[in-house]
Amino acid sequence: MSNHLRRQRPHGLNDLFYEQAAIKTGLEELLLETFSLWGYQRIILPTFGYYESLSAGTSPEIQRHMYRFFDREGNVLALRADMTVPTARLVATRLYDQPLPLRFCYAGSVFRHEQPQAGQRHEFTQAGVELIGAATPEADAEVVALAIAALQALGITEFQINLGQVAFLRALMEDMGLQNGDQYELEQAIGRKNDVEVAATLEKLQVTGEAARLIRALPHLYGGVEILPRARDLATNPAARAAVEYLEDVYGLLVAQGVAEHIILDLGEIRGMAYHTGIAFRGYVRGLGFDVCGGGRYDDLMTQFGSSLPAVGFALGIERAMLASPFQADVALDLLLFCESQADGYAVAARARALGLQVELEVLRRRGDDLLEYGQAKRARRIVTCDSEGHCVLYQRDTERELTLAEIQEEMAGWRR
Repeated sequence: MSNHLRRQRPHGLNDLFYEQAAIKTGLEELLLETFSLWGYQRIILPTFGYYESLSAGTSPEIQRHMYRFFDREGNVLALRADMTVPTARLVATRLYDQPLPLRFCYAGSVFRHEQPQAGQRHEFTQAGVELIGAATPEADAEVVALAIAALQALGITEFQINLGQVAFLRALMEDMGLQNGDQYELEQAIGRKNDVEVAATLEKLQVTGEAARLIRALPHLYGGVEILPRARDLATNPAARAAVEYLEDVYGLLVAQGVAEHIILDLGEIRGMAYHTGIAFRGYVRGLGFDVCGGGRYDDLMTQFGSSLPAVGFALGIERAMLASPFQADVALDLLLFCESQADGYAVAARARALGLQVELEVLRRRGDDLLEYGQAKRARRIVTCDSEGHCVLYQRDTERELTLAEIQEEMAGWRR
């Protein structure tokens, strides 16, 4: 490897340090704490696995973007492109006999070789939940409400959840005789809400007449509860009508939870993962031109791994949330400490750390102005120097005080954040 490459990182990856690393960690902790309060237990999943397993149920687009490689036996491996598929594998192969429903949460890196954009590189972090073993409107409403609670936990207030119903479109397409690949192409066109693209796709697929009229109407079924009667009027079979009624039930439960103000019903919001079978939703934040979270129901994914369990979940992109959240991380040092007596220094540092203070011991033997300059560069709240006799100087907010070692240790209890 050349020296040039050795010093670089591959395109589409980020290094995070100082405040950015602390903010990312802080957001992950806030989300995992929120998920825990709703009864979700954390799982930790392998970063890579067999390609056949990690690609199960995913769209052709996601499969193209997966990082693949070979192990020493020649098996095709891949880095995970999302967290839902490996969760489904875990549950279907190891936890299928556990009391239902299962509630799991996670936070971890996923990898996709697609065009990097704001808040999403080739490696990015997803935090989310999966509720497995319940095929009810109550389960769907819980996951949507939890997505709202997650955004609020991050301090994001101006957002909306576009809530759609993949099952409605799938039921309409049953009467059209489209193949899976054609269905996916049409779903993507509808999801982009581009009337020209939808019309061109319908023409390409030779969908005409009443069926074409119904499909062209979908991107415009957008708003509040008033769109549901219009959707029922478009339903061409019992399955489509049932899908509308199910969505209405979910919306009613969100109203009951007091979160409907954040919900926009959107029958054109169907750009979920290929494995979605029911509701699908995305969360958008004011000022950002892309979604920060998304999820939906996926009742057929477990069958890829030998079990049949209904499920619903969502994931939030941490890096995208960093662009919207007002969360700030404080990386300032609580105490920079230098003691001529190493024993005293270790004892004071141990006491301060036991109180929850961030302490840095001076290891380069700097003193005087050199030590103060370093402390200012580290934004240390306090700098303490002590001589071998236990006489100390405390530098704090452009002031300095002389204290004994015992007095320093007594004061530390009041330094806690």
